[in-house]
Amino acid sequence: MPKKWLIVTAALIVLVAVSFVLWIQKPQKTVKQPKFQTQKSRLQPKPGITIEGIEGLVLRREGRKTWELFVDIITFDKNRSEVTAEGIRKAVYYDEKGKPLLWFSAQMLVYNTSTGDANLAGNIQIEARLPKGKMLVGKATQAIWHERKQILEVWDGQGQVGDTRFFIYRVHYNPDTTVLEAFGQVVLFTPKARLICPKVRTNLTTRYLIASPPVQLTLLPEEATTPFLPVAFNKTAQDGQQQKQDGQQQKEKKEKKERPINFRTDKPVVRKPPLWFFENVVIAEEGEEYTINAKRAIYDEDADKVEIPEGIRFEDPETIATAPKGEVNNKEKIAVFFGPVEVIIKPKIEAEKSKGEQSSNQTPQKTEGQKEEKREKLRERVRREGGKMICDRAEYYYRERRVLATGNVKFEQEGRYSGKADKVTYLTRDEILTVEGNVFMRDLRKGHEVECPKVVINLQTDEVEVSPPIKGRLILREEEEEEAKKEEKKTQPEKGEKKGEEKPKE
Repeated sequence: MPKKWLIVTAALIVLVAVSFVLWIQKPQKTVKQPKFQTQKSRLQPKPGITIEGIEGLVLRREGRKTWELFVDIITFDKNRSEVTAEGIRKAVYYDEKGKPLLWFSAQMLVYNTSTGDANLAGNIQIEARLPKGKMLVGKATQAIWHERKQILEVWDGQGQVGDTRFFIYRVHYNPDTTVLEAFGQVVLFTPKARLICPKVRTNLTTRYLIASPPVQLTLLPEEATTPFLPVAFNKTAQDGQQQKQDGQQQKEKKEKKERPINFRTDKPVVRKPPLWFFENVVIAEEGEEYTINAKRAIYDEDADKVEIPEGIRFEDPETIATAPKGEVNNKEKIAVFFGPVEVIIKPKIEAEKSKGEQSSNQTPQKTEGQKEEKREKLRERVRREGGKMICDRAEYYYRERRVLATGNVKFEQEGRYSGKADKVTYLTRDEILTVEGNVFMRDLRKGHEVECPKVVINLQTDEVEVSPPIKGRLILREEEEEEAKKEEKKTQPEKGEKKGEEKPKE
C-alpha cells in the first residue's frame, strides 16, 4: 500500500508540474505583441528631441563639419536618421576643406543622415561661392542638396551671377566644377541681350555657355531694363509677364524708335564672353520686314557688332542682296556687305495683277487712272520688271532706311537699260535714287547713251535731274519713221500720173 501511495503522489506531482509549466508558457505568447509594436514604430519614427532657438548648431558626418544651422525649431527623430528644421534663418554647408560653400534660408529643411540629402521648401534663398570671389545668388520654390553627388537641384528658380540674370524651370548645379545645367524653359539676360531656349549648360567660372536649339537671342535697346521675374515660373505667369513686357516694348518703340534685333537658329549657340557664335541664323529687326540669313555669325557684346564671315543674304519684300561676308554694327545701325555684292530687285508680278484688278473696277475714273499710271510709270516699271546691281561694297543704314553702294557699281534691267557708276545711294522712305561718279547709262532698246557726273531720280514723281557736263548719244527712231511716212505721201501723186493726173510744177 505504501508503494501505491508513493506512485500516486509522484503522478500528482508530475501533473502539477506540467500544469505549472503550461501556465508559465501562456503569458509568454503575449510578449510578441510589444515586438510587433516596436517594428511598427520603426516604420513611423516618433520625434526624439526638439530644440528651439538654435544658433550655430554644428552637424558632422564621419567626423567632418558639414552643416551649421541657425533655425527656430529643430527636431531629431528617435532613430537619429532624420533632422527636421523649421524657420531656417541660415544654413551653411561646408566643403571638404572646411570652407563655406553654400548658404541657404528657407521655411523648412529635412536632412536625411543616411543618404545625405537635404530637402528645402518655402521661400528659398540660395548663395553659392564661386572662384575669384564671385557669388551665385538665387531664389527657388524647391531645392535638394545631394551631398554624396555634390549636386544642387532647384525648381522654379531665378538667379544672378555678376551682370547676368536667369530664370529657369529646373537646375542642376555642381559647386565643385561650377557647371550649371538648366532644363525646361530658360530665359537669360545680359546687359545687352536676352536669350530664350529649352536647355543651357554653362560654366559659371569661365562663363562659357552652350544653348540647345531652338534658340532666340534678342539685342535689347540701350535703355531697356531686365526685370527680375517672380519666382513662380509657370506658363500662365510667364505668358502674362511676356505680354506685359511686349506692351512696354511697344511703348518704348513708339517713344524711342528703338527696335530689338532677334537672332533665331535651330543650331546650338555657344557663348564665350563677350562673343556669341551662331550657325544658320536668321537676323531680323522687330517691326521691320527685312531678314538677314547667315551661315555663320559672331556677335560681340562689347562692340555691339555682328560679324558674318561666311555667306550673308539680305531680303525684304522688294530686294535680295547676297555677299560672301558682312557685318552689322548695332551702335551705328549699319549693315555692311563686302563684295562682290549682288542686289536683285524683285519683279512685282502680283502687284501688277492686283493693280490691274483695281483699275478694271474703277473704269469711270479712267482719266485719273491714266494720269496716275503715267505718274507711276517709271517707278512701277522698275518694280514690276525688276533689276540687278553688282558692287564691291554695300551699306544699309537701317535706322535711316538708306542704301549706299560703292566700288565698281554696275546695274542692269534686263532688256531695257544698263549702266555703271562709282556710287549709288537709295533712300527707301522717299524713294529717291542718286547715281554719281563717272555715271554711264545706256538704253538697251533704243540705243541712247548718257555720261554725266550725277543723276538724281525721284521714283515717286518721275523727276530726273542730271548734273552737267552731259555727254549723250540719242537715237531718234520715232522721228525717222515719221519722216519716212511723209516722203511716202509725197511720192503718191507720182503714182497717180498714170491715171491722168497732172504733175505739180516746180
